[in-house]
Amino acid sequence: MAGRRGGWEAARRSEWPETGREYFFEGAVSAGAQDWYNLLCTLELRRRACHTTTVEKEAPISQRAPHLVDPTTGIAVSETRVATEAARLEAPLETPDELEEQETGSGWSLLGLRLPISLARLRPGRGATLRRFSVVEAALLLMLGILASKGLGVVRQALFNALFGTGPEANAYYAAYRLPDTLFNLVAGGALTQAFIPVFVAYQRRGDQREAWYLASLVFNVLLVALTILLLLGCLLTPAFVVHILVPGYPPAVQELTIRLTRIMLIQPLLLGLGTIVTAILSSREQFLLPALATAIYNVGLIAGLLVALVVPGVGIYGPTLGVLLAAALQIVVQLPALWQQGVRYVFAWNLRYPGLREVMALFIPSMLAVAVAYVSSILETTVTSFLPDLASLAALHNAYMLFYLPVSLIAQAIGQAALPRMARLELEGRYGRLRRLFGQVIGSSLALSVLSALALGGLGLFVIDLLFRHGAFDDHSAWLTNLALFGYVVGLPGVCVGDVVARSFYALKDARTPLLTNVFALLTRVALMVGLFVWLSGEQQILAVSLSLSGSASAEALLLCLVLWWRLRQREQRGQAQELAR
Repeated sequence: MAGRRGGWEAARRSEWPETGREYFFEGAVSAGAQDWYNLLCTLELRRRACHTTTVEKEAPISQRAPHLVDPTTGIAVSETRVATEAARLEAPLETPDELEEQETGSGWSLLGLRLPISLARLRPGRGATLRRFSVVEAALLLMLGILASKGLGVVRQALFNALFGTGPEANAYYAAYRLPDTLFNLVAGGALTQAFIPVFVAYQRRGDQREAWYLASLVFNVLLVALTILLLLGCLLTPAFVVHILVPGYPPAVQELTIRLTRIMLIQPLLLGLGTIVTAILSSREQFLLPALATAIYNVGLIAGLLVALVVPGVGIYGPTLGVLLAAALQIVVQLPALWQQGVRYVFAWNLRYPGLREVMALFIPSMLAVAVAYVSSILETTVTSFLPDLASLAALHNAYMLFYLPVSLIAQAIGQAALPRMARLELEGRYGRLRRLFGQVIGSSLALSVLSALALGGLGLFVIDLLFRHGAFDDHSAWLTNLALFGYVVGLPGVCVGDVVARSFYALKDARTPLLTNVFALLTRVALMVGLFVWLSGEQQILAVSLSLSGSASAEALLLCLVLWWRLRQREQRGQAQELAR
């Protein structure tokens, strides 16, 4: 433990050298004296932050005594700009080992699984945007943010259904959202996050903060250029994509509306892509408060667009379409204060040969291809749905998927996003025994919670649909069709949740090829199931071919991922034990 704490203190000290050289010394002092003085200052500040009384911890650093004094200038250190840097220590910043002790210590228990949660650490207050959270605390914060987002999403969807129901404008809106959503997730969504976080964490652990921020700036710049090019190409290719691939079975008038709405929404991936870098940086530093808030704030912009459509005559479906852009902008703005307090250093850099960028790309390309495979399945779903005999099928599937995806977001995305930085750090340190236990905890928690959610959603589905959606143009037939589609989705809820969490675990191991191969397997399985069910079912029940095929393929993929992960971790742990014995 002493060695690990020493390593942590060394990593913490590495964040201060630039501060020491720039602000502690005004005169000509030797480099050796500067380094020794920086070390003494850092150790003293850490001692005060970790070993003072409770009253001293709550007081600002500038009021703590005794003050350090710069021997070359006679100026109190607390009166210089170092107080700004030292403010990071005013919040309780535990070491990774201390955070892990919280995770294995006392806490709440659910189905035999230990859930260590310190509610005092979740209270808002001074230093909240700098506070580091354990995996369980981060997952709880993200769950609360997602729950708030989904609650606002229900309000948004109920308002949308009351205004547009399941008519032609609604179907055009849902179809138009597919291409921008696909581009974002392909280039700047989960693919980039899962590739960026492990590499950024590695740079931070090396102690070179200048290089870490250079890497973040470089990825930001490359992403900005790539998304701008894709936006322009998307605008040019939208008509052919909509008419021949996306909704070939729709009437020409609906296709034309879909083209116009798609071109407007194509700005959304550019905005969300830039926000993704901000979220990834904060998550890498185990700061999840404002990312959780950003998740909730997204639907505020969408609701604002719907209110404009309700109040202003003639706006129609363009109100929620412009609300998509407002929502993306709000999601960026709300995270900027935390990024600023983390000491961001943006550099206008462009170096495609930079080693860190190559590491990110080595993980990003297979991850992007995996997302592309998943969205081929989504486009295929939309294409098949356009040929179903009931024209309300696409809107019904959208409403059912929104209800189904609520527990998926609360469970899989929150737990996976919270655990990814910690898993990446444990892999970097070669602590595979601890990593295997953490994998078991997150997978077991996801499975238990998803089974309970599937039972609840399956039993209360029609009641929830009636309560939330049966207003205005959303009639009895729309409710019945939505419930039928929901039943098919609910069957695969545990498989979807576990598969999502396990896939993120592979990215922590810097293995992006395995999720790609399993995604291809899931796509082929879904196509086979969809064709078989489409032939076997008839009439309105053919909508089940879409939802049941997703459930079956996702469950098969989750089982395959779990088997491969268990084998991979067992291999690495045995290799590590053999190396220890050899020493």
